[in-house]
Amino acid sequence: MAALNVLVAAKGQLAGLREVLTDWSGLGLVDGFIWVEQDMVTPTGIKGIEVIGGNQRAVSLQSMAAAAGNYDRIRVAVLVNAAEGALQVPADTGQRIALFLESSFGGRPVTRVRAVTARIQDLETVQEFAQEGWHNVVFAPEESSGVNQGHSLLYSTTDPFDLGRHAAVGCAGILGMWHGMEGSVLDHEMPLPGSNARLVRSFYRNLDATAVEQELRSQITNVGERLPLPARMGSSAIYIEDVALASRTMAEQLWTKHAHVLQGPREQQVVSTSKPIGAWTALKMMFGFIWAALKNAPRNWVNSMAVRIKSQAAATVHSVVFGSAPAQYTVVVDGIAPDGMPASWLDVREAAIGLDKVLENAGMPREHEIHADLSSLWQDYAAGALTLADAGERVPSLPPVQIGTERGVLRSPHSAVPRAADSFSNVPAHLNASMSLSPVPPYDVMGIYNTEQRLQTASADPNLGVPASTALNAMRGWKQYFADSYAVHVGNRIAQFLISTTSELQVVLQRIRQAGDAADSLAPVLQAQKKLATWMKIILGIAVVAVIVTVVLLLTATIEGGVAAAIIGGIVILWLITALIVFMRGQRELFRLLNARSVMLEQDEINRRNLRHILRDLRRLGDTYSQFLAWSHVVGNVLHEPFGKVEGQGAVKDVYVQGLPLNVKVGSAAIQTQSISMAAAQLRQGIFSTGWLNQSWTTAINGAPAQLGARGFEIAGNPDVLFRQQGDGDTSLLPLWIAALDEQGINNAASHEVWNRVLAELQTTRSDLAEGMTSAVNEVRGATVVQSTLAAFMSGMSQADAAMPSQFDGEVLTDLGRNSGKGRVERSVPFHARNGMSQWAGLVQLSQGIGAHEFKAYREAPSGPKWWESSAEQGVPTPEVCNVEVPDGPVF
Repeated sequence: MAALNVLVAAKGQLAGLREVLTDWSGLGLVDGFIWVEQDMVTPTGIKGIEVIGGNQRAVSLQSMAAAAGNYDRIRVAVLVNAAEGALQVPADTGQRIALFLESSFGGRPVTRVRAVTARIQDLETVQEFAQEGWHNVVFAPEESSGVNQGHSLLYSTTDPFDLGRHAAVGCAGILGMWHGMEGSVLDHEMPLPGSNARLVRSFYRNLDATAVEQELRSQITNVGERLPLPARMGSSAIYIEDVALASRTMAEQLWTKHAHVLQGPREQQVVSTSKPIGAWTALKMMFGFIWAALKNAPRNWVNSMAVRIKSQAAATVHSVVFGSAPAQYTVVVDGIAPDGMPASWLDVREAAIGLDKVLENAGMPREHEIHADLSSLWQDYAAGALTLADAGERVPSLPPVQIGTERGVLRSPHSAVPRAADSFSNVPAHLNASMSLSPVPPYDVMGIYNTEQRLQTASADPNLGVPASTALNAMRGWKQYFADSYAVHVGNRIAQFLISTTSELQVVLQRIRQAGDAADSLAPVLQAQKKLATWMKIILGIAVVAVIVTVVLLLTATIEGGVAAAIIGGIVILWLITALIVFMRGQRELFRLLNARSVMLEQDEINRRNLRHILRDLRRLGDTYSQFLAWSHVVGNVLHEPFGKVEGQGAVKDVYVQGLPLNVKVGSAAIQTQSISMAAAQLRQGIFSTGWLNQSWTTAINGAPAQLGARGFEIAGNPDVLFRQQGDGDTSLLPLWIAALDEQGINNAASHEVWNRVLAELQTTRSDLAEGMTSAVNEVRGATVVQSTLAAFMSGMSQADAAMPSQFDGEVLTDLGRNSGKGRVERSVPFHARNGMSQWAGLVQLSQGIGAHEFKAYREAPSGPKWWESSAEQGVPTPEVCNVEVPDGPVF
């Protein structure tokens, strides 16, 4: 709760006090107040000028009474200018305002103060010097930079600014208006009896340490290239030296749990054994071959044999695939993109989608396909990265790295998941334009592989060879720097499955092509058919000649008919055996190929069904890889900026104020880089505990709906839906969130919690660090900014300094008052407040009660009407109602 300070003054030089307090209010040195002048008090109401933060506006106390609940105390101060001829606020006006405040503000306690601004040489100028029932104070006409440090006297002046700036110090001190000051020293005191008044003076110090705080906060929360060592059960974790082992082990543990998502079902091939060719089948085949040989067409015979074991279904599939989607076929089988360069994983994924659609259009059965829910995979992937960075326990199957009895953490966040901002883009513009190379992040192993292939291809080009080779060498060095990171190990496993599945698709397409095109598979034996046909014709010719000779011998009666028949039979049998043996040996390779084709045909149906499985695997693996890239981007951002965007380096705040009295000092803590760095290192050890990244990660995920804007409503009730989003595509929320995350960073809620813990330590157990970081102060002296120590800046604001005996200057008192020793400081009340490392301190000092007649400015009032008499009773005309306007400046 706050106090309402109402300052009542007459027109004239005290307007300078109003302007000074207004300026100080704008600078944050004093709290707000209400300024009331005599003519603002009318029979119908009390108006005033409200000053808050340097801004002024006209108000009425009646309207403010409706908001009395906003205040826990009210202070009303009637300001009296002791200068010769100065206008004074009548006692009854101050009394009326005080009574109104007591009766209209819900019974809030009201502290009444009558403050006189008396200067040296102000002699017998104030008749109503003290008023009974009020705290009567006189602002000591002196200024000093600290307690018992010497002082300068303040002499009578007609300069409203000079009068106002010194009066403002006493006014702010006695009314508790200094920023950081809680309450007034008079709030709980009874007014002195009779017409006694007290001398008062105050000191104030305002030290702004915003720049130091910003620099310290930046060094503590800015991870940069060095992760903090988290503490656990009183001991600190240690840095992992073998980064490759830790990253590979964590990646293997991840895939042990989730490897099943990388490959879909396959129908197993039935193992077939070779079937022997029977004698009758062999004879038929041989006679067919002999007949073809006699017609000089052995190849036609082979082709006719191939047609018998040709799969029309396989031929149809192959012709559809190759005929309807030649570009996709080339991408998959030959690994060549439409631009003639090596195909990327994106080309392969698009080719798989295209081929699957072609098969569907060709009449192959269509099935509903549901995108795999890989949310648990990406949650565990992120958990593994965070665990490597902070040694927290998140997933039982992904435990922290244990090194002896201590837990280990990676030294740098890029060893877990590098940032997308570290992408390789060191490619000359003309080379990039000719090859369409995009920057690739360190964890995009497939993108890196494709870029290397393209650069390797370009290095053979006479026009592009030199820059391509230079870029290729630079890329290999850059790649090696991130090769041991956890993200790269995880990406390698997906890449391996992508490559192996692409190879599997190539094999299946080759088998289907072979099943559909018999001629190709039998091509290796076609050349041997001509030679075999020649031998078969020679054997047949010899047999025919032998039969002819036998017949001639029979006709010439050289041999008998029985003998001739036996000879001819023997010739035929011998020819048959010989031809069959030669044929079987000559066609051994053909029979092997025919048998292999028979087995292939038996497996063709399975191959065609597996073709759909493989194509969908490629599509799913492509989706998985795109999600991997997206979540690596997100995790990399969180690891490198776990507390949001790093604010710029602290700069000295322009709080230097000229023209302040000696009693008031305003300064800024100077940035001492070495001191801040040492303090940050020490504070980090106690602030970060194992699992400290949990809040940053939760903050990032829960902040996604707000960062997504209008589309955030889709996941407003369950931000974890993000883990089921695709890694790319216009309908996915994940790319949109990544763009917002890159621009805005995560919410700094986690940063606030860590910073509050830091401030708590700095104000309690580590106050020595705070003092060390603010030990040098920049302040204005005269018209120059100078640097001093914190002790010199504070100069006597401590409790010990306040307890030291001190004395007011007695020049404002009569000889009687000065000689009686009443100028001694009877009470010193210090105050001290902090906000972070910024601090405010001050001291208010009061004398004992001094009779009004013992002040030089006191003038005895002539007998006349009393303050409790009404204006009518006093014969004073009632002032007319006025409209209050906020003045532009002092009015004299």
